[in-house]
Amino acid sequence: MQIAVNFQNETIAQKVLWMLEHFKNDGVEVVKLDNTDDEIINNFKNGLDEISLIEQGKLNSRPIQDF
Repeated sequence: MQIAVNFQNETIAQKVLWMLEHFKNDGVEVVKLDNTDDEIINNFKNGLDEISLIEQGKLNSRPIQDF
């Protein structure tokens, strides 16, 4: 079973991670994901939205040098 948890407070996240570390011998694996994954996904979605607007003629494409 996998559980994903999003903490808004870094202090609470550290406390929960500390607790989970004590279960490693019982087979618990802690995988830490940071918010950069969310940022990448959001940037990708924004790019797809931009492409859609360009195809609809509602937005002009940008030169490759802008990237």
